[in-house]
Amino acid sequence: MSELNFQVNLQGMIELLSKHLYANPGVFVRELLQNGVDAITARKRLGHRFDAVVTVELYGSRTIAVHDNGIGLSEQEIHRFLAQIGSTSKREELDSADDFIGQFGVGLLSCFVVSGEIVVITRSALEGDTLEWRGRSDGTYKIRKLEKDAPIGTTVFLTCKDGYEDYYEWDSMSDLMTHYGQYLPVPIRLSEGKNEITVNEETPPWAMSMTEALAYGEYHLYQNFLDAIPLKSGMGELEGVAYILPYAVSLQAEKKHKVYVKRMLLSDQIQNMLPDWAFFVTCVMNANGLKPTASRESLMENELFYSVKDELGECIKRHMIMLAETDPDLLEKIIRIHYSSIKAMASQDDELYRLFIRFLTFETSFGEMRMGEILEKSRHIVVSSTLDEFRQVARVAKAQDVMVINGGYVHDFELVRKLPELDENIEALVLDPINFSNFFEAINPVDLLNAEAFLELSDRLLAPFQCRSVLKQFEPADLAALYNTNDEVNFLRMAEQTKEEANDVFSEIVDIVINELYELPLARLCYNFNNPLIRKAIACNDATMQKLCIETVYTQALLLGNYPLGPEELKLLNQSFMQVLDIGLGQAGDR
Repeated sequence: MSELNFQVNLQGMIELLSKHLYANPGVFVRELLQNGVDAITARKRLGHRFDAVVTVELYGSRTIAVHDNGIGLSEQEIHRFLAQIGSTSKREELDSADDFIGQFGVGLLSCFVVSGEIVVITRSALEGDTLEWRGRSDGTYKIRKLEKDAPIGTTVFLTCKDGYEDYYEWDSMSDLMTHYGQYLPVPIRLSEGKNEITVNEETPPWAMSMTEALAYGEYHLYQNFLDAIPLKSGMGELEGVAYILPYAVSLQAEKKHKVYVKRMLLSDQIQNMLPDWAFFVTCVMNANGLKPTASRESLMENELFYSVKDELGECIKRHMIMLAETDPDLLEKIIRIHYSSIKAMASQDDELYRLFIRFLTFETSFGEMRMGEILEKSRHIVVSSTLDEFRQVARVAKAQDVMVINGGYVHDFELVRKLPELDENIEALVLDPINFSNFFEAINPVDLLNAEAFLELSDRLLAPFQCRSVLKQFEPADLAALYNTNDEVNFLRMAEQTKEEANDVFSEIVDIVINELYELPLARLCYNFNNPLIRKAIACNDATMQKLCIETVYTQALLLGNYPLGPEELKLLNQSFMQVLDIGLGQAGDR
């Protein structure tokens, strides 16, 4: 069986390029500039001395001429590189770092998107003939030798295709040339008649001081960035600037960066150049050692790419560490703006955690505090798992000089629990509200014995509410009692209320859950022996008054703790309130 060659439909290839490979038709300007710069690079390697330049000239007949004084092409090279899709003069150097921008040999085809015919006039620096190549979008081409010698180099002529007239206008061409070739190392000129401009700028942002780079960001990127971070990667031969954004961004938002390869713009929409945690920066960078994809609008994500990505992350981390020492006010401003996202990433990334944790702010029993301030005050920390638990104990904890952190906000609990990883001398305990009274001062045995009858009465009265009683002394003294609960007790309370409202079948299920699957948990009502009213209630010999005091203090503790009252507790609150009024009015009447 004989072997056959693939048949390439050039018209189909052009449609593929215009609709799928390239983002927009204007990339033909990038491809022509790239070919010109590469040709000049190749000629310089021969040791030739000449004034390198790439010139784009516009004519009134809707024609563009792109001229370079680079190495040019021989007839053999024309057949190989202009007539074979996928060939490139740089093919043998694909896997090595070089000074060439292009590598895939499809760039010239992008010109067919805006022109029905491409004419190339070229004279090789190695062979003396001047040649003309004419290629058409139907896949045909012609080569002929010209009588008159042209200067060494190559000129590409394009004639406007219907619908693409804008690309042949001065303003559009100037914008495209500046967009792609602003920082190329070879002079890039645009001319039309007597008008001529050079689009290059001498100093790219990655070669500027950070003060100059910030001014560049304000002028070209239209942002007053908080700071500029120098980026450098030896492996990828990369230099750049990371700008810290002046506004909060979502972790899920697309992170886009402006990337140049050998000073030719690859794209300003490059993603995945930095680690996920570096969401708060946008970058301008130039890479000499990374390889572009076939479309030259993104980078090949190979092993080298990911190594460079990690190296850039280290640059950003080192800068933030430096800010902590040299400009903590700026670092604090950065954290304040990007607070939520920094918290999220710090909870997942150990290095970021160590970098940022001391600057993050938490709600504590002593008010809003940065973690650095918290650790200066106490190395023994208690963290609540919910906002409700924190509210139960915050006021009392402060009075006892106990540091409690509210872990009820997103990521705060995980961040505080990781504190011992910073220093083994730091203790971060999870708050157990029911046993929080262990922090309180114990009652002397005599006073506890005298209160025994009162506590037994309290336990009997509060048993229907899954609550037991303890007696401690704590501050503030004006707080008669502290009610503490946890998730298990709350679940039990909810189940009991559901049982009262449910049908018989569901009530039986609730009974099973309560009585067979759980050892009944109990909330705790901690009476404050420092409170004068509690001391009087304990010393009172009137059981009716003690009962009224217990019921009133219990329901008041629930209200102070922002706990929902069930039907029975509402009934108890109403009865005790009416009894107190009745007693007070009766005593007023006797007087």
